[in-house]
Amino acid sequence: MRKRPVPSYKQVSPGFRKAPRFRNSLLSRFVLIVVIAMVLLPIVLPLTFLVSLAISSLLFHSPAKELVETDLPNYGSGIAIERMWHQEALALQGKSSADKDQVLQRVHEKYPEATLFWVDSDGRTQLKLPQASEVPEYWSTEKVVAYMKQALDSDPFTTVAIIGGGEQPTDEGFMVLELPRKYMNHTPSSNNNESRFYGMYFFMVIFGLFLLLAYWFFRDIQKRLRLLEFGMTVTGKDGLPARIIEGRPDEIGRLEQAFNHMVDALHDSRRKEQEEEALRKNLISNLSHDLRTPLTVLGGQLYSFRKEPLSPAGKETLELMEGKINDLGGLIDHLLSYNLLTSGRYSMKLEELDVLRIVRMSAAAWYPLWEKAGMEIHIELPEEPLIWRIDEQGFRRVLDNLFQNTIRHARSGGYIGISVLHGEAGKTALVITDHGPGMSAESPAKGAGLGLQVVDLLLREMGLVRQAVYENGTRVVISHDIINMGR
Repeated sequence: MRKRPVPSYKQVSPGFRKAPRFRNSLLSRFVLIVVIAMVLLPIVLPLTFLVSLAISSLLFHSPAKELVETDLPNYGSGIAIERMWHQEALALQGKSSADKDQVLQRVHEKYPEATLFWVDSDGRTQLKLPQASEVPEYWSTEKVVAYMKQALDSDPFTTVAIIGGGEQPTDEGFMVLELPRKYMNHTPSSNNNESRFYGMYFFMVIFGLFLLLAYWFFRDIQKRLRLLEFGMTVTGKDGLPARIIEGRPDEIGRLEQAFNHMVDALHDSRRKEQEEEALRKNLISNLSHDLRTPLTVLGGQLYSFRKEPLSPAGKETLELMEGKINDLGGLIDHLLSYNLLTSGRYSMKLEELDVLRIVRMSAAAWYPLWEKAGMEIHIELPEEPLIWRIDEQGFRRVLDNLFQNTIRHARSGGYIGISVLHGEAGKTALVITDHGPGMSAESPAKGAGLGLQVVDLLLREMGLVRQAVYENGTRVVISHDIINMGR
């Protein structure tokens, strides 16, 4: 079995552009965003450290100050000095006061700009270097706490060590070393602004820019899809969607172009449909007028035949011919009315009128025809007027069509009834009843149902509706709304 060949893209949609190149597609833009992220990540991380170092140098290092202080001695970092000081304190465990004084003097020779002193277990200062330094002679617990709080991360750099080592006070006291920070290497502390990692801000800015780029990409897609959805759901005065503005030549752009192509096809189809409808209505109107002339001539000729002596069979044939001509004339009238109603050119004058008065007048005109057809007539209408806003001529035509249907299709039932039905919420309806086989049954006079279509169109123009129930005949109800007719 041979496979059916798949039509090419050009065969399916010859008016479309070719598929967009990779550089114009959404995939290329998304891949570009991912590549930018992968390339920037290994570059941004080292760059954040460099930016942080540069900002710290600009904010907290004065070039003029460094030039002035280049001749000052440098005793290293505070960590090294603190480690040395604690080692000396540990080595003094169990030593005499003279040994402690000797260690302080030796350290002072190494750090002449430093202030050194040690305090015994009774809180008295034993030795301070230099001698002129302002150091209290007696240390209470409150003074020790206040001194430690004030010396924390301040200038001069201060380190306190318990003699004999450890973190708790001993019977041997403690010793202190104070050194101005200008004689030390720069060591950032936890509360110093110089210790901030300013590169993190730079990293956050880069990351924010990447998120903004991704948001812009997906936001643009979302916006274009919403515009496309709006174009699909919102229709114009003609009930058809309107064209939308086409964007970039990517996948969504092709979808937008396909939508516009569909809209153009719909508008073109609607235009052709309207042209065909206008042509059909003109054809019906012209044919109706052209057929009336020969029908009038035939009617006149048949009237002349009645004056001639005819046999009973000839008279029966003549009556049959006159009936068919009348039926054809009625069909032409229906065609003209249907044409005018569907094109909105049927002239109607709506007025507040008594519907029951018009029904009585129309029934009186049809009364001899019902009697001639051998039908039982039952008319039960109230004396109170029933006021509806209707067109009198149009409503008479509705009644004539319905009454004529009872003779054509329900003559075998031998009954016609006209009454008023009071429904729920004060609704009142006009009811025409017969005992015929119903409209669904086969009938020699049954046509295309054009008369009932004209009835429905006339009633719709007057704000009325027609209901029909086929049970033991036909009940036709005319009212303003659908009502429950019961059984």
